[in-house]
Amino acid sequence: MVQASSGAPVRPERVAREIAQILEEVTRAVDLVVASAHPSPESLHRLHRQMRRLRTGLALWEALLPSAERDLLHPLAVRVKRLSRLVGRIRDRDIALSLLQRFDRASAGRRELASVERYRTRVQDDARTGRELLRAFLRAERQARLLDDVGERLRSLPRSGSFHDTHRAVELAHARTHDNLRRAHRKALRRPSMERLHRLRIRIRRARQFTDLAVALDPRHERAFSSSMVRLQKDLGDLHDLDMILVGLDKDVRRTAWAKGLRDERRRRRHEILKVLETTMRPRTTVGTPRARAN
Repeated sequence: MVQASSGAPVRPERVAREIAQILEEVTRAVDLVVASAHPSPESLHRLHRQMRRLRTGLALWEALLPSAERDLLHPLAVRVKRLSRLVGRIRDRDIALSLLQRFDRASAGRRELASVERYRTRVQDDARTGRELLRAFLRAERQARLLDDVGERLRSLPRSGSFHDTHRAVELAHARTHDNLRRAHRKALRRPSMERLHRLRIRIRRARQFTDLAVALDPRHERAFSSSMVRLQKDLGDLHDLDMILVGLDKDVRRTAWAKGLRDERRRRRHEILKVLETTMRPRTTVGTPRARAN
């Protein structure tokens, strides 16, 4: 649990301002994607990252609010979550296209080349269609004032004294995110299925995002993740990308040398991750200087 030293308490207004800054970054990222005819993978990655940070902030803000105000904010948070997931699905197509760059056309046979090119065309079409749908959804939510309404909920503070205790809410959220991380670690170690390893990655990311937010609100909550935990999050992300690509391959593409190379890489990465989980990984935080924000 987060330890606190003496000092002025964090007021709800301070929490609202910090989340409002994240909201501004999300708004800029949304407008950039909407304005682009073909949003780049980098712009979608940035939007996805900022939306996840906003979801973390809104979850804390909901925990501070009395029930009436929470009921007003929650439907907005659900809409933000829906958009974030849509961005994530398009990112999966972009990752597939990046992995296809490894395909060696020169050494491929005619049948293998034809099957991979059909797959590439389908993924490109899916990515293009997904971008069009995403821009339409984002544009519609901007016109429906989703982000403006979230900002209004952050500015419309309830009367003084009706908030839940801010420091206590941060402590509880910190404890909950790290308890979830420990449980995900135990489950992944006991039975390291694709789903459990992906869940562990999500729990690491959420714990890092919340720690970043807590540190921004009050340095007394300062905690930094070990470099091994940060590296594990990235390695789990790379493994999940391979899992998702291989699961969605056409039957003919699965037989290609390119797909075999991906399976070999997945097997190697999975072995390395399990070795880390079994020998050195401990899902805890240590006192130190905060690192860069979680991706």
